[in-house]
Amino acid sequence: MRQKMNILFVISEAEPLIKVGGLGDVGGTLPLALINLPEDLTEQTEIDIKVVIPYHDHIKQKQWPVEPVASFQVLSRNGFIKTDVFRALNTDLPVFLVDGEPIRNTGTYNNNTYIDTKKYTYFSVAALAFCRTIKWKPDILHAHDWHTAAAIQKLSQIRSYDTFFSHTKSLFTIHNLPYSGGNHPDILYLFDIHQAFDPEIPDFMRNLPMAIGLDAADHINTVSKTYAEEILTDGFGNGYQNYLRSHSEKVSGIINGIMMDQWNPSAEKVLYKNYSVDTLSDRIENKRMLQQEMWLSQKDQTILFVMVGRMTYQKGFDLCVQALRQMRDQDWQIIILGTGEDSIQKACLSLSNEFPDRVRTELRYDEPLSRRMYAGGDVLLMPSRYEPCGIAQMISMLYGCIPVACSTGGLKDTIKDPFDHPTDYTGFLFSNPDVSAAEWAIRRSIAYYQDQQNWSQIQIRAMKQDFSWRNSAKEYFDLYKSLQICE
Repeated sequence: MRQKMNILFVISEAEPLIKVGGLGDVGGTLPLALINLPEDLTEQTEIDIKVVIPYHDHIKQKQWPVEPVASFQVLSRNGFIKTDVFRALNTDLPVFLVDGEPIRNTGTYNNNTYIDTKKYTYFSVAALAFCRTIKWKPDILHAHDWHTAAAIQKLSQIRSYDTFFSHTKSLFTIHNLPYSGGNHPDILYLFDIHQAFDPEIPDFMRNLPMAIGLDAADHINTVSKTYAEEILTDGFGNGYQNYLRSHSEKVSGIINGIMMDQWNPSAEKVLYKNYSVDTLSDRIENKRMLQQEMWLSQKDQTILFVMVGRMTYQKGFDLCVQALRQMRDQDWQIIILGTGEDSIQKACLSLSNEFPDRVRTELRYDEPLSRRMYAGGDVLLMPSRYEPCGIAQMISMLYGCIPVACSTGGLKDTIKDPFDHPTDYTGFLFSNPDVSAAEWAIRRSIAYYQDQQNWSQIQIRAMKQDFSWRNSAKEYFDLYKSLQICE
């Protein structure tokens, strides 16, 4: 007799409908991986998952085909808010879109925290009301980051007396702890959401959405095992560390996966030349053509670094810029792609001006170019000061572009350094997020690159890594089951 597990997956983004960052990747891929888990791994359990996201203006502008599913009223202290839910068509997942006045004309995310807090608090409450409307009882509420924290708190408030949700357990996944949402107690009051009460949460943080989600969740997990350990410390806890340490038994980490078939250099259409582990010698054509595209000298023996992503303090671009500036004695080239904070952009452009024959900086978002950079670059520089999970290092390895990264969060969990893995290393790590440590690691990569025969073996090991969602999805399933057992 097959059991059934109903999972309410509440998140702010889900590709292919909407993707601003990593949440979009997870929203569109983890549920799919859960649905596709083989029966022998799910103990004959049938997984029924409903992904619920806001009906963002961007989705409406794309004119994504939808069909109406439900209409109901969400209660607030200012009266009822008419709410409509639509199901997205032409998707591999059951994705439901919540629409109501607080969501309309707001953009996906706003600089105005009041608008965002009201939008996502309403959305969180509406997601639970949607389940009641369609008479679908969730066994697990899986909410992600501060945007959906109010759903966790609302559930904890009502399930003691509301038989519809009395058996629903909650999992709160933290993708980026420093982003806590806006401090607007009047919005919590508007939707009857209690503040966090645990004495280990500082008084001035009790009305932050992140705080109320952490306080109310049955279990908290992060997107890598190392980040789950880091957030218990003063350096990474962002004010929540005392609370998290005192409740460490309900904190764990599961590394994010990626859809491996979407990152395949043997089938990638935007590359200059396709290649695989078995045809690795063909990869050099991508380096030569990338150098030509970027107006760099075509030199096979010169190591080509690439940096791809958001130019923010967190991502540490400035560390590598300064490290490379101090490495005039070495033979190297670098291509930098991304946009972000003005000071970081200026630092990258300054490096280009100082080394016009070595450096190219492209201040834009360009996914096809990023893929060619993964395929043509020798080394990906990823010096994040903190990185809950990260996927660029996974993608780069699948393309044979070896990562140099700070040993933090998911980077530490996915990259094997020669010091710790002398026979099966796949990249280079440095412990401290400072310029000298970054320079040391970059110089190490250059030294290893000189031995091309060994470098090919590093590339082959990296390209054979399994970063698929299958293992992580099984860990999530086991976590769901453990929460049900703790009835």
